[in-house]
Amino acid sequence: MNPESIKILRSKISIPLNKAIELLKMNNGDVALSEQSFHTENIIEICKVTECDEETAQKEYQICNCDVTKAVERINQKLVVIGTGKFQDSKIGFILWPENENGEFYKTAKRNDAFITAEDFDLVLEVFQSVFPLQNPWNNSSEDKFDKVGNNFFDKKKALIILQKINEIKSKDANETRFLKELTEWLNDKLSYAAYIVVYGNL
Repeated sequence: MNPESIKILRSKISIPLNKAIELLKMNNGDVALSEQSFHTENIIEICKVTECDEETAQKEYQICNCDVTKAVERINQKLVVIGTGKFQDSKIGFILWPENENGEFYKTAKRNDAFITAEDFDLVLEVFQSVFPLQNPWNNSSEDKFDKVGNNFFDKKKALIILQKINEIKSKDANETRFLKELTEWLNDKLSYAAYIVVYGNL
């Protein structure tokens, strides 16, 4: 192994000696290819840890000056947007999040709330409305209809009914089908541990 190549590579990226040797061996001593391989490995790692797409990983990795840890933290703190992609500029809609039996947020490394535009939420609005009336767990009042400008608390039983009904919705629109799939996946994940799903409308 050429000591000069090791020195040059380590001057370009901050890596241990054994990692520099490994990269150069993998790339037949080519410093430029070794540097590229290093960054590619980091992008793959970010995608794996955060479950984001390559474009997002690449963008955040560059913003964070190739710091994997910082890139992961930035991505994990981003609000998840579930939608058809047809109303990307809309800021009006609904935020969903899981709560425990004491009405507290779950502390997770990754943000576990999600935003759905009002236009996209219309695809499932009737499903959420169908499980009313609800019992408000914090003041024991009966809520007769879905509140578009406040909080709606769905206990696990009601939320599972909603999940089942969303699974039954069929659409010939590929974007709508993807939206429904992403929403059911989000609900499935949160209902594996949450006592309540809260839906807040900012209309």
